Amino acid sequence: MIVITGIPGSGKSTLARRRFGTYKRINLDKVKSRSREENEILKALNNNENIVVDNTNTTKKARKRYLDFAKSFGVPIRSVYLRCPLDVALKRNESRKGEEQVPSFVVKFYNRKLEMPSLDEGFDSCETIDIHEEAH
Repeated sequence: MIVITGIPGSGKSTLARRRFGTYKRINLDKVKSRSREENEILKALNNNENIVVDNTNTTKKARKRYLDFAKSFGVPIRSVYLRCPLDVALKRNESRKGEEQVPSFVVKFYNRKLEMPSLDEGFDSCETIDIHEEAH
């Protein structure tokens, strides 16, 4: 299981599709509720599928649920953190169309509450990707 962490506009979904395209992508915006998300995760774990969780996951509390799932199934869990400057994320978000764009205060909110993932949370590995460019 891979848990991607990053503020809106940091490139999480692009990374999920490009680097983990064969994985079952779990995205709260798509499934619309925590109970559906849980069902999708349990179904994938029961089928021994690789999972990539493509949500902001900006707090330890938000990530804990995925760590608990992985531990209960005995599967390895990795963190991939997209460290993205706020101005880059805001610029990317501005260029989004329709529902993909979120209000800029939402990007700023997630940036303020961001807690960088760490091994002491229970991840088997933590990778940080520095985002510098201004476009996907």
